Order: sequence, then C-alpha cells, then structure tokens
Amino acid sequence: MLQLSKLLFLAIGALLWSLNASAQKTLTLRECVELLTKNNLTYREGQLQAQMADAQVQQSRSLQLPQLGFSAGQNLNFGRSIDRFTNAYIDQLYNTNGIGLGFQVPLFQGFQIQHQIQQGIALRDAALKNREAVLNQQVIRVLQAYVQVLANKALYEAARQQVVSSQQQVERVEKQVAAGTVGQNTLYEIKAQLANDKFDEVTARNNEQLAKLTLFQLMNIQPEKDVVLEPIADAATALSEAPSAEAIYDDAVKMFPEVKSSELRLSSFTGQIKAIQANSLPALSLSGNFAAFYASTNAERSYFKQLDATRNGSLSVGLNIPIMGRWQVRPRVDVARAQQALARNQVDVVKQLLRQSIELAVQQLDATTDRYAAAQSQVESLDANFAAAESRLNAGMINVFEYTLAKANLARAQANAIRSRYEYALQRQIIEFYRKGKWEF
Repeated sequence: MLQLSKLLFLAIGALLWSLNASAQKTLTLRECVELLTKNNLTYREGQLQAQMADAQVQQSRSLQLPQLGFSAGQNLNFGRSIDRFTNAYIDQLYNTNGIGLGFQVPLFQGFQIQHQIQQGIALRDAALKNREAVLNQQVIRVLQAYVQVLANKALYEAARQQVVSSQQQVERVEKQVAAGTVGQNTLYEIKAQLANDKFDEVTARNNEQLAKLTLFQLMNIQPEKDVVLEPIADAATALSEAPSAEAIYDDAVKMFPEVKSSELRLSSFTGQIKAIQANSLPALSLSGNFAAFYASTNAERSYFKQLDATRNGSLSVGLNIPIMGRWQVRPRVDVARAQQALARNQVDVVKQLLRQSIELAVQQLDATTDRYAAAQSQVESLDANFAAAESRLNAGMINVFEYTLAKANLARAQANAIRSRYEYALQRQIIEFYRKGKWEF
C-alpha cells in the first residue's frame, strides 16, 4: 500500500511538472532578435529612412524623362472682340474652345541630373548601411538584456538554494534546542540568517523580473512573466584563439556598416558639387506643341471641322547660357565642400570609435576571463570552508557567528562567479561580432 501511494505521488508530481513546462514559453536569442527586427521602433525608423532615400533616387531619375501634357479650355466672350476667323471686330456673345498637347525634353544640362542621381544612389546606399548599423546597435542592447536576464535568473536560483540551506539548518537547530544541546539564542541567530536569505531571494526575483521587462521593452512586445530564455553557449568553452584588437580592427573597418555608411555619405558630396557646378554650364532643351480651337462665331463649320482647320504645331530647341547668376554657384560649391570636409572628418570619427570599442571589448574580455577564473577558484575554496563550518556547527565546535560569516562569504563568492560567468559570455559574443562583422547565434 505504501509503495502504491508513493508511485501515485510521483505520477501526480510528474503530471504537474509537465503541465507547468508546457505552459511556459521558451525564447531563444535568435527569436528575440527576430522580434526586435519586427517591432523595434528605432530599427523601423532606419528602414523608413532607407525607403525615403530610395524614393529620392527615383525622383532624381524622373528629371531625365520628358514632360508631356494635354490642355483644354472653354471660354465665354462678350463685348467687343476680334473674330479669330475673320480678324474683324465683333460685338456679340460667343464661346470658344481650345485643346493642345505639349512636351519638353531636357537635352543637356551640364550632366546635372546624372550627378544628382549619383549623389542620391550614394545616399540611398548609405541609408541602407545605416539601417544595418542601427540593427547591430539594437542587437547589442538585446544581447546585453538577454544575458542580464540569464544572470539574474542564476542569482535567483542561488538565492533560493541559500534559503533552502538556511531552512535546513533552522530545522536542525530546532531539534538541538528541543534536545537541550544548544541554547535558544542560537536558534534566533539562525532564523535571522534565514530571514536575510529570504530577503535576498525576493530581491533577486525582482531583479530577474525587471531584467525581463527591459528585454521585452527593447523588443516592443507585451511582458510575459512565464517566458523562459534559452541558455547561451557554455562560458567555459575557450575561444579558438586569443583575439588581437589590431587584427580585429583591420578586418572590421572594411566591413562594418557604420564605416561603409559614413564613406558613402562622403562620396555623395562629389555628385552634389558637380551638380551645383553644372548650373554654370549651358543648358539645351527640346520642346513642342500641337493645338486647335473652335469658335461659335463661325457657324458655317462644325466643331470637328474647325479643329481640323485650325490645327497647328511647332518644335523648338532652346539654349540657355548663364552669364551671371548673382554669384550663387561658387558660394554653394564652397558650402558643399565644407560639408564634404565635415563628412570626411565624420568618417575618421566613426573609425576611431570602432577602434576604441574593439580595444575596450578586448580589454574587457581579458578582465572578465581573469575574474571568471578567480571567482571559480574562490567558490571552490569557500565551498569547502562552508562545509567544514557547517559540520563544526552541528558538532558544537563553533558559534553561529562563524557559521553565518562562512555562509555569507560563500553566497557572495557564488554571486561573483555567476556575474563573472555571464559577463565573460557577453564579452565573448561581442568579440565574435567584431571579428565576423555580423551576428551568429
């Protein structure tokens, strides 16, 4: 009977565990990035800017196309006027109707339109690269928030273990007090330690929930408390080779979208300056029109016969040679060249920031590697020290103060180990990003 009850209890426990597991939703880092791409407003702004830049290119290309238009008009005339057929003065009420078709084609404008198109293409490509740069920046924030959630979850689990350990110790001391082997004050001190551990547990749980909220806000989706994040790669795995900041930078500067975007913006000023200078060159255009009219004063001919009789057209070539344009071209060129110099300096600034970011990332990786190794060694040492303290406390060889001190030192070391582990994992991800120029999860 006892065996049957035990099996029933285990079956119910397994069922409850499976129901709880099915109710939980697991998110991977890749899924978080996909949600970011769909919902993050900062990234969406980068997409809209790229679309606007592409529309501006199409607008510049449309300037090469001919202008073609149809016109029609209806007029009511009264008083003295000239008959359009006899050229004689008349004084009567009559109406006229005219239709026309005209076109204009730019033949030569000093290649101004072509230079504007080249400028627009460079700005469009710069906007596309800037969109990639914005995504990378947002992914870094998501990665940091993702790792922070995992770290806080691990800290929460460690705090729960501390509560379980203190609860077990309280139960032992209660039995010792009942047996009369220790005093009541020892129990009070152990319960005080349990209360401190429970406070730390609540704080750790709140920190985990706040970290989750930050992650969900970055992805711009509704927070879900039951979501579980998939662990990232084991931090204990060593890098394939020791990274060099200089070597990483030499590769990153050739492929990072921030650098490409700034270089494309710089190149766009070449087309802009040439387009401005084209205003000083002659412009040649071709135009033409075809028209006909009807007047009610000519009652002898029908509407369509009048249109056939009055049809006329023309073709013309226009040449415009600028002689003096209020000296506007040269100042505009000077302004564009000043902006070009600023853009060139911005390229240097972007490269400098990239180099400094890589140097900082490499330095932080070295630091977190050392901290992670030191924290692991510290945990191993203090774990053995706490086990010995717990054994001596149960044997009555040390007081509660020495036990709680050993317990607090171990808890602090475990927290340091957890933080350093996830800091190391985060820095590894960032270094891999700089080495490859893209995110691989």
